[in-house]
Amino acid sequence: MDKLLKYNQLFESPLIEKDDKTEDDSNSPTVRVEFTKDLHDLLKVLEDENSYIAFELLWLNETGSKYYNSLRISKVDISKTKSCLDVTIKPPNGKDKVHPMKIVNFIKYYFKNYFQADDVRDFIEQYDILAGGGTLDSIDVNKIEPAPFSYNPKDVRSTFISLVTKTYPHGHEEEVMAFMPKLNKDTVGNYYKIIGDSPTTMFTSHLDTADRKQGITKLLSKKDANGDEIIYTDGTTILGADDKSGVAVMLYMMDHNVPGLYYFFMGEERGGIGSGLLSSIYEKVEYLKSIKRCVSFDRRDVCSVITSQLGRTCCSDEFGTALAKQYNSHGLNLSLDPGGIYTDSASFIDQIPECTNISVGYYSEHTGKERQNINYLEKLAKSSVQVDWDSLPTTRKIGIDEETIRKYGKLINDIKETPFQIDIKIASDRSTTFIQCDMEEGCVDDTYEALTMLQFLLNKHKVSQKVYFDGEYIKIDLL
Repeated sequence: MDKLLKYNQLFESPLIEKDDKTEDDSNSPTVRVEFTKDLHDLLKVLEDENSYIAFELLWLNETGSKYYNSLRISKVDISKTKSCLDVTIKPPNGKDKVHPMKIVNFIKYYFKNYFQADDVRDFIEQYDILAGGGTLDSIDVNKIEPAPFSYNPKDVRSTFISLVTKTYPHGHEEEVMAFMPKLNKDTVGNYYKIIGDSPTTMFTSHLDTADRKQGITKLLSKKDANGDEIIYTDGTTILGADDKSGVAVMLYMMDHNVPGLYYFFMGEERGGIGSGLLSSIYEKVEYLKSIKRCVSFDRRDVCSVITSQLGRTCCSDEFGTALAKQYNSHGLNLSLDPGGIYTDSASFIDQIPECTNISVGYYSEHTGKERQNINYLEKLAKSSVQVDWDSLPTTRKIGIDEETIRKYGKLINDIKETPFQIDIKIASDRSTTFIQCDMEEGCVDDTYEALTMLQFLLNKHKVSQKVYFDGEYIKIDLL
């Protein structure tokens, strides 16, 4: 009964009354979810409009599909209650009951947190229009006709639109330079600019986009529920906000002469090619020696200061908290997020103490549904000019500490002197020392050879280990 009482919050009307004697049967059999024809037809329209949520919901209704559900939902229909579905519940005892269930909760019930919140909101908006007898053409959408380019980085919106009129898969990055100021080119092919004397902060974004074939974008604009302008495409191409949003922010900061080392990297979407090459010669580059923090502008949503990438701590909580506090004092709402995957700042985790990634307001990156919140991007750019970057704390330790050298020094020396065919790194993260093997650096035979040699060295020095996969890496924790 307690469990069923908790379920009441999922619905617009009570699932059970106080005198209902129904008990929850946690071992109840699977109950197939049946959609009415009206709901099925509505979802088909949304699926044809490239709604991935509609596609997944329709999969629930396919013949033979069965899902365990302790709510015992047996039938689902369009509801007269806004943003709801009418669900029929088959209790173990008693008659079927129909309840209006919030769509957002129905989706969460079956798919947990699989979909991003903005995608769910878009789906509900379109559902409500169709359920009310309207058409998707009634959504207030404006076609964007890009104006002739004129370099004006203080106008974040026009800068962004100029940068996303085409997509730029790896190999096409040089074309982006038509929209950029005069920059320096480093020895490995990336572009950069230094503002100030011996700056201590590196800012990064990347010039490539996550597609294989260049496309001309057809840009559209609409207002979201908060009145913010959302820019997206007709779905035939990605938008490229990942990472032209970051580029636009950095151009704005540069035009305001914020001290820093500004880096525009090549090939981030192909494994951080440009930043990886710079990292490989890091110690030889004079202007990198003063850098204490690396800040990438390349994170989805509007809420994150990333503290972990590649399964490793990339910045300290002290640094992240101080950075979020400064941004939030200028109208943002950022918080620490350990769920980062990878961007260019991750290439420098072993060389720069504080490395992070900041939300720039794009969503559904790498897909035809990609979109950008322009109001947030403008606010982020203005706030970035107000941050006192040099005042931020530097507390994360890099390199291998003395205790690790004392304990594993001979093993470390042997690994450094061994000519592996793949990238092998030894690093520490909090209290754990580990060996990281990059599987993308070589073929299967090279990886096998490297692991065989590592196993020999670990046995030679009598070091116990725990081996596991971590994304594109094999990690070996030293115990």
